[in-house]
Amino acid sequence: MRLFVCFPQVCLGQNLSPLGRGLLAAAVLCLPLLWSGVARGFDPAEVPEDFRATFVNCLSKAQADPVAGRDYARQWLDSGYAGMAYAQFCMAISAFRAGEPEQAADMLVALSGFDRVRGTPDEVEFLALAGELFDSAGRYDAAVGAHSRALDLAPGDPGHWINRALARASLGDFEGTIADLDRALGLDPGSVEALVFRGSAYRAVGELDRATDDALQALLLEPDNLPGLWLAADVARAEGDAASARSFLQRIIASEVAGWRDQAEAALQDLNTLE
Repeated sequence: MRLFVCFPQVCLGQNLSPLGRGLLAAAVLCLPLLWSGVARGFDPAEVPEDFRATFVNCLSKAQADPVAGRDYARQWLDSGYAGMAYAQFCMAISAFRAGEPEQAADMLVALSGFDRVRGTPDEVEFLALAGELFDSAGRYDAAVGAHSRALDLAPGDPGHWINRALARASLGDFEGTIADLDRALGLDPGSVEALVFRGSAYRAVGELDRATDDALQALLLEPDNLPGLWLAADVARAEGDAASARSFLQRIIASEVAGWRDQAEAALQDLNTLE
């Protein structure tokens, strides 16, 4: 389950130009996407009928009033009533809705060890989601740990390699980032996301030829990929090829995607000013 569609923190590396660092501002907001992933964790239709109504009621409270949802879930947990995993899940959603992704992540890690979850696909899913929440809260070591546990259980899923790569990038471990993205691309050579992220890591460590190769390969597969166009523009600018950088930026502007367009226009103005 891949939840993040934002450009990775690798774009904020100190070796990048203002254009590269501008990628973060052009990206969409991550947390609402993470929330949509949390909401898909347990399907109420698959919850045992004995406490399905309790679970649905808890979810409703968590979404409408996170504090009330957390209190309700805590009472459920303290009661010793059946369905503890569902109560823990509701607690995690309440924490997330209350703006506490770090607490939600801790709760999801704990949930992955519940009997109802252990050994099922939900265990991997909750660990992966916890890793992304840890990442959003700035707990990058914990994010790497959660993604590593997910990888132990599902090493054949390229999305988990990408997730851990992004967490490693947040720690400045670009060598580890590139190694994880190599594994992801070994499993899915056509992953535009992995190509752009790996190109960004190469850009951060100054390997411009490899960054260019990944950017152009990504654009060959998906010509209108906006992060790929940003990366290509940034690398072209770093190589002194202002004409190519300008061309890539103009393609972003032509997409008319508001956030990206605005950033591209600002970067293009900056490029023209420097000349």
